[in-house]
Amino acid sequence: MKRTRRGLPLAGLAVVLIVGVRLLEAHASNAPSNLPADPTAAAHPIIVAQNTKLATAPAATKLLRVEPVKGYVGDSFTISGEGLPAGKKVEFFWTTVEAAYVTKVMEDNVEYHERKYTEKRVHLGGASVNAHGRISAAFTAPEDFGEVHDLYAVVDGQDVARGGFRILRSATITPTEGPVGTPITITVKGLGWTGFEQFMALRYDNKYTGEISAVATRGAAVFQIRASGPPGKHIIQLNNSTAYAPGAYLNTQQSPQAYIYSHLDNRQEFRFPFNVTKDTGPPGDALQWPETGWVAGLKSDTPRTTMSMKPASSGSATLHPASGPVNSQASLRAYGLPADTEIALFFVTARGNRMTPSGWNLDSTPLSTARTRPDGSLSTTIQIPDDLGGWHMVKLAARDRVLMEVPYYVEQSLVEVSPRRVKVGETFTVRIKGSGWTELDNTVAVTYDNAAMGYACGFNSNGDITINLVATGHPGTHLIDLYPAIYKGKDRVPWNYQTPFLTYARDFPALSQGYRLPAYRLAIEVVE
Repeated sequence: MKRTRRGLPLAGLAVVLIVGVRLLEAHASNAPSNLPADPTAAAHPIIVAQNTKLATAPAATKLLRVEPVKGYVGDSFTISGEGLPAGKKVEFFWTTVEAAYVTKVMEDNVEYHERKYTEKRVHLGGASVNAHGRISAAFTAPEDFGEVHDLYAVVDGQDVARGGFRILRSATITPTEGPVGTPITITVKGLGWTGFEQFMALRYDNKYTGEISAVATRGAAVFQIRASGPPGKHIIQLNNSTAYAPGAYLNTQQSPQAYIYSHLDNRQEFRFPFNVTKDTGPPGDALQWPETGWVAGLKSDTPRTTMSMKPASSGSATLHPASGPVNSQASLRAYGLPADTEIALFFVTARGNRMTPSGWNLDSTPLSTARTRPDGSLSTTIQIPDDLGGWHMVKLAARDRVLMEVPYYVEQSLVEVSPRRVKVGETFTVRIKGSGWTELDNTVAVTYDNAAMGYACGFNSNGDITINLVATGHPGTHLIDLYPAIYKGKDRVPWNYQTPFLTYARDFPALSQGYRLPAYRLAIEVVE
C-alpha cells in the first residue's frame, strides 16, 4: 500500500476530537496586595449539576453580596442576598467552562487545531430564604480556572440574583535548595481561559525555558524542571508568555493584563530563589513519562494514524504488549481467519517529510508470514521495525485482501549521549529513536541548563533524531532536557510552537490521542 500526501489533508478517515473548555469571558478588578501568594488550603473539586435546567433570567435580578469577592483556590467565601422570595429554596450555581484541545485525527497525520472553551454552570449548593427574604450561604472556591466566575441564585428554575468571585493566581516551588539536577516541582493555580490568561512562560536565571499551560487541568499546572548552574543562588521567574515568539512578556505590569499579577508585591511576576548547594557530578539519564491516568486509553477501533478501511474479516486480533520501543518483540494472536491459510503481516508507517513538494505517504512494510490453524486461529511473534514512533497498524492480509488490522504504539527511547566528558567548544551527540511524524509527536524541543535552544525533528530520518551539540559553560555538570512540543497548528489565539511544553505530563494535546511522550533528562560534564 502506498499513499502520497501533498499539501492539503487527505480525505477519508477524519475525526475531530475535543479535549477542553471555553469559559465565560469576564473583566476582573485588581486584587489587594496583602493577600498571601502561597495558599495552603486544599482544593475542592467542582460537582457538575445533573439534570439541571439552565435558568432563564427574569427582567431584573437582585445583586448578591459576595464576601470576599476574590481569593485563592480553597479559600472560603460567603454569598448573601436580600429581597428574595420568603421560604423558598435557592440553588447556587458557579459559571465555568469545559476545556479541550481540538485535534483532527487522519490516516496519515494528526493536526493540532485549537484550545476550545464551552461555558457551563455547576452546582455549588443550596439554602433556604428566611421569613425576611434574606439568605446566606458559605462555600469554598473550587479548583478551577482563574479570574472572574459569575454566581447565580436560582429559584424554581429562574435566576433571581447574581454575583461573582475572582480566583487569583498562585504559584509555589518545592524544594528550594539542593544539588545540581534536583527536580523542582512547580505548582501554579488559577490560570485563566481567555487571551494571555491561558499560558505562561518560565525563565531560569533570565533565560527562557518553556511554556506553561493548564487547559485539560482546569487552570492548575504541576510540572518539573531541574536545578542547574554552579553552587549559589538562582532565580526562577513565571509570568505571561509572548504570543508569536518564544519568550516572556517582560513588562506585564504595563500591559492590559496587569491585573493578573497586581496582587503580588512586585506586581509583574512570580519570583522564586533556588539555592544550588553543590555539584555532585552528572545525574544518570532518565526518561520522565506522562503521569499515570493522564494518557487516554484508546479502544482498538478508536481512529488513529495508519488505520484505514474496515477489515474484511469479522474476527479479532491482539498484540501483547501493545506498545514498546523500536526493535522490540510482540506476540500476535488472531481468531476468525480462513483455515490453513498463509497470512502476510505488514507494518504500516509513513515515509517522507513536510519540507519538500513531494510530501509524504503511507507505506506497508512486510514483517513476516504465518499460517493459520484448522480452526482459523493464528499465533506468532513479530519484531517492531526501527521506524517512526506513534500509532501504527499491523495488517493481516491474504490473497491481496486485508483481513484484520491491530494497533501498536511505538514509544520513544534514548540511544546514547556521547561523549559524557567534554571541553568547552567540543561536540557531543544526543541520539533518540521513535520520534513520530504528526504535528504532535515529530518534534522535541531542547534546553541546555534550562535555556531553550531550539528543536529537532525525526520525520525525514524515519524516527531517528541525532543532535550534535557544543559544550559551553563553567567546568562541572550541565543539563540537557528534551521536551515534547507542538510542531504547528491552527489555533486562533496566538500560541508558541516548537518550544518546550513544560506541562507535557498532564496537559498536552497528544495525551487525549493515547500518545505517551516523555521528557529526556540528560547531563554532561564540562572539564578543563
